[in-house]
Amino acid sequence: MRTLSIDIGASSGRIYVTDFDGNSFFSVETYRFQNEMVNHEGHLCWDFESMMANILQGISVSFSKYKDIRTIGIDSFAVDYGLLDKRDNLISWPLGYRDYRNQDSMAKVLSKVDYRDIYQESGIQKLDFNTIFQLADDISKKKYFSSFLLIPDLIAFYLTGIKRMELTNLSTTALYNPLTRSLSHKNMNLIGLKEENFSPIIYPSSLIGHLKQNLLDQYHLYDCEVVAVGSHDTASAVASAPIDSKTAFLASGTWSLLGIELDSPLINDETYSNNFTNEIGLDHSVRFLKNIMGLFILQEIRHDYVRKEKEISFQEIAQMAQGVTDNNTYIDIEDECFKKPGNMIEKYYSYLKKTNQYQGEMELKHIARSIYESMAFKYVREFDTLKKITGKDIQRLCVIGGGAYAKLLNQLIADSLNVEVITGEGEATVYGNTLAQLIYLGLFKNHIEARKVLSKSTIRESYLPKDTERTADKYKDYLNTISIGGK
Repeated sequence: MRTLSIDIGASSGRIYVTDFDGNSFFSVETYRFQNEMVNHEGHLCWDFESMMANILQGISVSFSKYKDIRTIGIDSFAVDYGLLDKRDNLISWPLGYRDYRNQDSMAKVLSKVDYRDIYQESGIQKLDFNTIFQLADDISKKKYFSSFLLIPDLIAFYLTGIKRMELTNLSTTALYNPLTRSLSHKNMNLIGLKEENFSPIIYPSSLIGHLKQNLLDQYHLYDCEVVAVGSHDTASAVASAPIDSKTAFLASGTWSLLGIELDSPLINDETYSNNFTNEIGLDHSVRFLKNIMGLFILQEIRHDYVRKEKEISFQEIAQMAQGVTDNNTYIDIEDECFKKPGNMIEKYYSYLKKTNQYQGEMELKHIARSIYESMAFKYVREFDTLKKITGKDIQRLCVIGGGAYAKLLNQLIADSLNVEVITGEGEATVYGNTLAQLIYLGLFKNHIEARKVLSKSTIRESYLPKDTERTADKYKDYLNTISIGGK
C-alpha cells in the first residue's frame, strides 16, 4: 500500500512515498526543495506560488516512478495562512510567523483583553505569532478577505478545489475551543472574525477530495485521493512517536516541542501561568506541550558561517562540538534577540557581551557546544513543570524529528534531565502523515494501533544519564548567567 506525504517545513519542503506491506514501512524521499521565508514588500513571507510549483513538480516526479499511490497527505508548520477573496483567489503572499508585525499586533489585542481570557477559551500558550494575533493585524489594516486557510489547507485547496480546515492545525490558532470541540466565537469576536470566514472543519483520516482534472492533464498524473492528516507537522510527528503515559516527547527541530499526550485538555490557572499549550492530535488526543526555541539558532549560525567561510554540515558541526569538554559559555535560547533570522553570530556575541561572557570571537565548535548545552539546560525547568502540573510519573523522554540524530544533544538532555532519552523516527512527521492515511485506508483502527506497528520497524537509540553531578553544577552556572541577560 503506497501513500505520498507532502511535508512542508520552515527550511525545506519534502515529498516522500511510503510503502507499507502489512508489517514494515519503506519510505523514500522523491523530491526536496528549499522553502524559507523571504523579504517581500517589507515583510517576511512565504512564496506560495513557488511552493506550489515545487509541490506539483514533486507529485509529478513521484507519480512517474510509482503507479499505485493510493492517497496524498499534507502537513506543515502551524499558525500561518493565506487570505482569499470572494473568488477564492489568494490576496497576497502568506506572511510568516517570524515577521516583525507580530509583537505589535499582540500588544494591540492584549491592550483590550487579558490573555487569560483567550487561554481559557483555547488552551493555547501566549506566543506573538499566534494566528489570532496575525488575523487581528490583517483585520485592523482592513485587508478585506472572504476566507482564510492555514498553509496545509491552502495547499489541499489548490490540489482539489475543496476548502476545509483540518482540526489539528486549527486547534493551534487560539480560535478553537478544545473543551466544546467547536470554534471559539468569544475569541473570534475579540478580533472581528466571522464564522463565514471559516471553512468546514475536517478531521484527520477523512477524505478532502480528488486531484483536480486540470492538474491530472497538465502534470501527467493519475486520479488520486487527497486525505486529511495531522496537518500540523507536530501532530503528525507525535502520532508516530513510541510514547505512553510515562514517556514524554520532544519534537526536536527548528522548534523544540516538549510535552506529553493526554486524553483531554488541561486548562487551568497553573497551566496558564506556566504557558503550556493544548493542541489536538489524531483521534482527538491532546498534545499538552511547551513551545521552546529549537535548533533554529544553530541553523542560522551555520548559514552565517557558510556565507563567510565554507560549506559545513550539521553532522560535522556536532562532531566538532563533541570534542569540546570545557564549555562555560551559555545563552538563553528564548531571548528575544534570537527569534528573528539573520546575523545570528553577531547576535550571539551581543548576548555574550550583555551577560559579561564575551572574550573575543570563538571557533564554531565552541559556539555550537555552547548552544547545545544551553538547549539542554533550557528543557530542565519545563520538564520539571510538565511532571508537576500533569501529575504524571514521567520516566523517559522520546526525541523525534531531526533532533533524533543529534547524539551529543540527546546525551546532554539525558544528563540534564536525569532520565533515559530514547529516539523515535527522525522523519517522524512523514511517518505520522502516512499513518493517518493508512487509517483512512482501513489498515489501522486508530493512531495508537498504528504507532505500535510502526515502533516495531523503528531503530531506537537509548541515552542514559551520565556525570549528573557535574552537569548539575554547570546548570547552576547556566542559571546565574542567563539571569544577567534577563535584567
